[in-house]
Amino acid sequence: MDASQTATTKLEIVPLFDQMDERTLDAICERLKPTPRTQGACIVREGDLVNEMLFIVRGDLDTYTTDGGCTGFFNSCVIGQGDFCREELLTWALDPRSSIILPLSTRTVKVISEVEAFALSAENLKFVASQFRRLHSKQIRHTFRFYSHRWRAWAACYIQAAWRRFKKRKETGGESPRDTSLSD
Repeated sequence: MDASQTATTKLEIVPLFDQMDERTLDAICERLKPTPRTQGACIVREGDLVNEMLFIVRGDLDTYTTDGGCTGFFNSCVIGQGDFCREELLTWALDPRSSIILPLSTRTVKVISEVEAFALSAENLKFVASQFRRLHSKQIRHTFRFYSHRWRAWAACYIQAAWRRFKKRKETGGESPRDTSLSD
């Protein structure tokens, strides 16, 4: 079994790859590089350039951000088997207008327990995205957003902000008929 087949077998646990056809998946797996990470290592810090995307096969990572658009914001989660991180790179690679300047990380990622992962470099991800249009499908984008911790944090912030506005309007007596559906 060659390295590409090994990667394909191990990456079956990553939901993002469930939606891909065999040709696209093979093209990605041919370009993946095994990248074990040791406990305590810092993979990337918030604000650093993202030069590769990681797909986790085993182990746990702590990922957190303080950039939620408001003072005192902090969002943290543990990711592990079947997850991916540094997803800013996929958004960058799928954008036909993206520049050669790599995106900045929106999260700090640290290793909690020894990690077995596969990395896809920015150059290889951009190549696969340009050659395989299937990566641009709505179904892949939906799956990506569903499993993306960055998108989940954004959605949570959006819902919390809407709830705070609703509560403030309700307290000041500015409740409109359509607002009542959110009342306790």
